[in-house]
Amino acid sequence: MPFHYSKCIRMSALLLLLYIPIFGKGLSMVPSAQDSIVRMSGCVYDTIRDYPDTILVKAKITFESIPHGNEIGIISSNEYGFYEYYINMSSVYSINLISENHRRFSEVLNPKLQLVDTEIRRNFYLEPELKEDQVIRLNKLIFKQGESGITSESFQELNRLVGILNENPGMQIQLEGHTDYRGSKKLNMELSKNRVQAVKSYLMGAGISTRRIKTKAFGGTKPLIKEQSLEASKINRRVEVRILKLK
Repeated sequence: MPFHYSKCIRMSALLLLLYIPIFGKGLSMVPSAQDSIVRMSGCVYDTIRDYPDTILVKAKITFESIPHGNEIGIISSNEYGFYEYYINMSSVYSINLISENHRRFSEVLNPKLQLVDTEIRRNFYLEPELKEDQVIRLNKLIFKQGESGITSESFQELNRLVGILNENPGMQIQLEGHTDYRGSKKLNMELSKNRVQAVKSYLMGAGISTRRIKTKAFGGTKPLIKEQSLEASKINRRVEVRILKLK
């Protein structure tokens, strides 16, 4: 795996080994010996770049337990985009991220659904402020090799796109489909067409007018990474959203 894909993780591990503080300005919870308190950590990235998972973002992150807000914590990701926080497994959190020149990001997180072994790993991807000809990468829209069906794991990402379109009723977009570059060029082109059509159908089913959605297929002609690896193939299989018109 190239260095830039794991820069945040490697640098944060180094900081931990050297006992350098990794919290930014603000409030942070202290680890507890109670089993109900678990570590949550990850990286904050900028989504609009030539390569995913390369541009690390400094952001203010707010954790607020819901519905009553009995617990509120405010931290910042550090210079490597890394953050760490300790959350209560018995709570559900509203999480908000704010970073200069990026759109605000919000989600509700249930720790019980995210726990793997004894901790929670969660990366965040922030979108720059919207502008024409900007490309939005759908990081959680994952296709299996050779398939165009949309799985339930992709619904949250697509619903986020629906929300952006609803917030900007004059926006017109172009869905751009890509495959990895292995195999038949003809079949790859057909597959990328099917993938963008599947995304378009989902958006139309959510109430977005077909007049606002154009599609274009590239097959495997524009890979993000030219490596012979499973990770590279996974990243190259994607649908991107180009903003043709904002207002």
